[in-house]
Amino acid sequence: MRKPICYAMAATLVVTAAVAAEARLRASRDAHKVANSFMRKKDLAKKGSDADFVILPPAGKPVGTATREMSKFPTRGSHYSILSSGNVRATFRKNKSGRLSHNNQGPAVRGTRDTVMLRVKFRVPRGKNCLTFEFKFLSEEFPEFVDSEFNDAFVAELDKTTWDSSRNRPVVDSPRNFARDAQGNPIRVNTVGDAAVKRRFARGTTYDAATRTLRARTPVDRGRHTLFLSIFDQGDRQYDSAVFLDGLKFRSRANCESGVVVS
Repeated sequence: MRKPICYAMAATLVVTAAVAAEARLRASRDAHKVANSFMRKKDLAKKGSDADFVILPPAGKPVGTATREMSKFPTRGSHYSILSSGNVRATFRKNKSGRLSHNNQGPAVRGTRDTVMLRVKFRVPRGKNCLTFEFKFLSEEFPEFVDSEFNDAFVAELDKTTWDSSRNRPVVDSPRNFARDAQGNPIRVNTVGDAAVKRRFARGTTYDAATRTLRARTPVDRGRHTLFLSIFDQGDRQYDSAVFLDGLKFRSRANCESGVVVS
């Protein structure tokens, strides 16, 4: 007679698989580790280079690094970084909730909540004039807040950060943002064109929709510069979003138009 299926063993295998998946994603509050995961270490190691969090919520696990292959990430090497307005450790869990939300107790910042801002200082080498990196924006706000004025958003700025949602709330003013859609807006669930979010691009993650893999780029001169990367929950703390980051590099291009293209 065959023995009955051992459900305890099956449950153990499921838990082991979940633990293994999370082992490939580490929450971190170390800005250097996070920056090193999406740019070449030798670039961050150069004199005058540095990384820190200008803004980081006091609670939760909003930032981390990953080695698990997902949605064409990592785009190079074996690792990439994740910034979120929620919990990065939930990223690869099954999508069982239509309204995943975490309260990281972040104070109000320029009209936003649970804001993360990573600052990376670096030197652009001789002969390079174009800064580029790959990213994917993922959000739980789809489809509930499509066409809503209140959206989580991702912003990338060079040398100075000026985005603000407090003066003209709920609109995000971000004149220096180069990670923008065809209408000049930050990347969010209302994004249009090639940067629009869709369900299929978030497959395998806990989020309801995502952009495809995109490349942000902006002209840059030789010498010292600072990159500001921000993600935030506009207006409240509800419904989380995240951004995958990888492949930051400096290139020589005859035409380096500021903006976003499909990678």
